[in-house]
Parts: sequence; structure tokens; C-alpha cells
Amino acid sequence: MSVSSTSTTSSTGLTSITGSSAASSTGGTYGLSGSGIDVDALVKKLMAGQQAVDDALVQKQTVLQWQKAAYNTVTDDLNNFSTNTVFNYKLQATLSPNLVTSSNTSVATATANAGAANITHSLVVSQLASGVNLTSSKSISAANQTLGNLETQMGLNANSFTFTISNGSSVSQPITIDPSSDSINDVVSAINNAGVNVTASYDSTLDRVFLSTTNTGSSTGISMSSTSTDATSFINGLNLFPTTSPVTDSNGVVTTGGESTSGDTTTFTSTPGQDAQFTLDNATLTESKNAFTISGVTYNLTGVSPTTTSGSSATQTPTTISVAADIDTEVANIQTFVNSYNTMLAEVNGDISQARYTDYPPLTSAQESAMSASDITLWNAKAQSGMLYNDDTLTSLVNTMRNAISSPISGIAPTNVNGTSVTYNTAASIGITTGSYTENGKLYLNKDTLRAALQANPNVLQQIFGTSGTSTTVNGVTTTNTATQGIAGRLSDAIKNTTTQLTQIAGTTVNASYDTSSNLAKQIASYTTQITAAQATFSTMQSQYYTQYNAMEVALQSLSAQSSWITSMTSTTSS
Repeated sequence: MSVSSTSTTSSTGLTSITGSSAASSTGGTYGLSGSGIDVDALVKKLMAGQQAVDDALVQKQTVLQWQKAAYNTVTDDLNNFSTNTVFNYKLQATLSPNLVTSSNTSVATATANAGAANITHSLVVSQLASGVNLTSSKSISAANQTLGNLETQMGLNANSFTFTISNGSSVSQPITIDPSSDSINDVVSAINNAGVNVTASYDSTLDRVFLSTTNTGSSTGISMSSTSTDATSFINGLNLFPTTSPVTDSNGVVTTGGESTSGDTTTFTSTPGQDAQFTLDNATLTESKNAFTISGVTYNLTGVSPTTTSGSSATQTPTTISVAADIDTEVANIQTFVNSYNTMLAEVNGDISQARYTDYPPLTSAQESAMSASDITLWNAKAQSGMLYNDDTLTSLVNTMRNAISSPISGIAPTNVNGTSVTYNTAASIGITTGSYTENGKLYLNKDTLRAALQANPNVLQQIFGTSGTSTTVNGVTTTNTATQGIAGRLSDAIKNTTTQLTQIAGTTVNASYDTSSNLAKQIASYTTQITAAQATFSTMQSQYYTQYNAMEVALQSLSAQSSWITSMTSTTSS
């Protein structure tokens, strides 16, 4: 007679223990003696008590795992709310966005950061910044020659040479060329890879080379220099630099248009780029680029200011750049905050108020096998309900969140509104209020009230949401006075404290697979140990029962054999 026990997986995904009916004799589940005793049924009934104990352990562990998963979910959502919403409401970009307009976008457009003053600027652009562009003045190939190596195409000597390409005085790079093997495209590639902010191209149809600086300003300029006469011939052959009659200065430097010779070095130089020249609020300024930032405003120059002629005088028309608070965006940002806050609050409130049905424990495999799929779904919905019911940590967070919104921020000076002193120091004072008590702290935004507050005090959102608050440090521990802290800081700190506690209780989703230190992980591990021990006990008890019934069957079989022999002997004697 063989004896075995099995463990099965319940609908929770955990291992549960079930008695086996695998133990049997060669005669089936009934006794070898022909007694008609259903041994399996008897053993199953005898094991029912132990099975109940074992199932209870699995069910308790399952509840803990469900609870751990519920904690992990709310922790993730709190972290996301803090990172993706609350953090943004500490930033000026969210609390004080600016709206910038230009009276002439063909001259300039502009944007402003949150620190820019809400004023109007006057801008006159007399010159745009530019770089350097060079184009071959004529074909570079020798007569009747086509694209090939430089020796063939341009009629150069076969000797290798090196020239240095520079952009202004700041960057330069030597380039070595072998005319017998390199083509003009190889030269173009070498210039593009030189890292001197110069791009090159060659148009085979026009048979011309094009060079351009990628930067702008008066410090830019393309130059090529070398001590090699072969390099000089090559550079001349590119027809990029204009040539005029030679001029020798007082230092003996010979210049021919863009070409100059100093000692053994010949240098070909372009006309430099030019700076942007403009007048901003009556100050004459220059910039090397057409896009620049001054006092928090980023200007993008797009053209020269138009000129108006009156009699014999000509003046350029100023462009007005106006920086003002973007109240529409501010209101939209606060509505986004209110919506996100309500979503997070509803989730936490839902977790702590969801009913717990203790009469619906996790199903065992045996129970599931006797139920329909729809019944299992309904049962599990009840069984998994209320995993965080009345949780102290989350209840405390809800109270802290409500206080963060409703409590005034101290230290905010009153605002003069049409001769009346008004203090904007609470969410309610700018139109953010809670609904009825039954709505559990849900927020509502009165946009008209908020607009009025923003018009009266453009800094009101920064004061109510973004104020960092005063803090003190004792023995290396810094504590912030929440009474002086803005709403965003209060919420951020509250969520951080809560998620730290929740992580200690249940770990996080990220470390769920290897969490051994959280409180629930330790309890789950303890149940795993108990379940393993229970499996061993179950197997031992079941084996003992089968062994006992097997011995009984052997005895009955022996007794039956003896009875048959006696009957046989009696029948023989009677004959």
C-alpha cells in the first residue's frame, strides 16, 4: 500500500494543503479482505481537523499578502502624487507663469521665466548676429576633370600636406590630405569632423565648396593656414577666399584680399561674423547670438527694426516686449492641483473606509472546485475588501492633508485691495474650499475668487503654496515650522513621513520580490515556516492512518483465509 500527500495552489496563488486519496491497495480504495470498507473516505474524515488547521494558516498568510499589496499600491500612488504634482507647486514656473507679447514678431519674439519682472520693454534692433558663409567663386576642378582624387580633379601634386582650419581665435584643428588618394568629399568630411564649429559641403553639379560657421558673432571667422606650398595651392584652388592686389604693411605682412603671409605661414581669412546690435530700454547692447536672456526675459531676434523717415531724419520703430502675469495659466494650474489632490484623497479615504468582510476568508482549492467562476469572483471581491480599513497611518495622513490645506500660513503681509486691507494667507482666501462634511475633505475652486486675488497680489500663489517656511536645527536634525510653511511643503513632508512608515510596514512595489525586512514580510515568512511544518505533520498523520488500516486489512484477509480453510475442511469431512 502506497501513502502520499499533496499540496495544491489556491486561487490566491499560495500553497495550501489538501489530503490525498492516493493511498490504496491493489484492490482499489476498498479493503483487500473484501470487507467493503472505504479506507480513503475514512482517512479523509480523520484528516479533516488537521486540514482545517492547515487551511487556516494559508488563509491568514493570503490576507497578509493582499494587505501588503494594498499598502504597496497606495505608497506608489502617494509617491507619484508628491513627485508629479506637489513638487511642481513649489516652483515659480508653476505658481508664477508669465505671458510675454511682442508688438512686432518680425523683429523679435520673447519668453520669460518666473523671476522676470512684469513690465514692458522697448527694443530696437539695428543689426542681427551672423556667422560666416563661404562659397567657391567658381568651379574647383581642373579643365575637363571630374570628381576623383584631388590630384586628378584639381591638378595638385601628389605630395601629402597639412593645413589648419580655425574658427576665430578660439578653436583650430590640423587636417592632413593625400591628393593621390583623398577626394574633395574626404576633405569635406574631415572639416565636418574637426570640431571647430564649421560645416562643409560639396555640390558636384555646381562643382563648388560651401563652408559655414555654426556659431555667430564678431569672434567667428573661418581661416585656413599652412607652411606648405602644396596646401596653399589647394586652398587657392577652392576659390573660397577673395583675392586682390598684394599689400605689405609696416610689419612686412603681405596681404592679398583674404590671404596673408607671415614668415613661412600663409593664412587665408574670411571676413568675421557680426554681433547683434540693439537698444533695450535706452541701453545700447551687443550679443554674439540672436537668442539671449536679460533679466529673466529670453529674446529671439528675427529681424532689423523698421525705419520711419520724417523729412531728412530717419528713426527705427521700437518693438514693445510686454511681460505680464499669465492669470489664465495660473488658474488652470491650480485647478489641476485641486483635481489631483481630490483624486489622491478619494483613494486614501476609500482605502480606510472600505468595508472588511471577515466572514469571507480566502477560498481553499477544495472550496473553489465546488463553486462556479462567477461565484468565485464575487467571493474574492468580498474577501479582498477592506485590507486597509481604518488604518491608523492613512487616517493620520488624511487629517494632515486636510490641515495642510485649511491652516493659515503665518507671516504673510496684508494686501491693499481698493483701500481695504486683505490678508491672503489661506487656501480659502483665494477660492479653494472644501465641500460638505460627507465629502471627506474634497476641494472646490472658485475661479473668480482666485482671479481677483491674483489681480490684487500677483505673488499670492507663491506665498500660499511655495513658501518654504522657517526651520530650526537641533543636534543635526532640522525641523520646519509648518505654520510658516506653504501648502506644497506641508503636503510634501506629510507624504514623505507617511510613505516612510508604510515602507516599514509593507515595503514597496519595487522591492516586493526580495523584501524580508518590512513588518508584513516578516509575518508572511513566519506563516511560510508554519505551513511547511504543517505539511510535514499532515503527511506523517496521513501515512500513519493508512498504515494502520493496511495492517487491519492484512489481519482481516488472514482471518478470512483461515475461515475458508475451516469451511473447506468441514465440507470434506461431511462428505
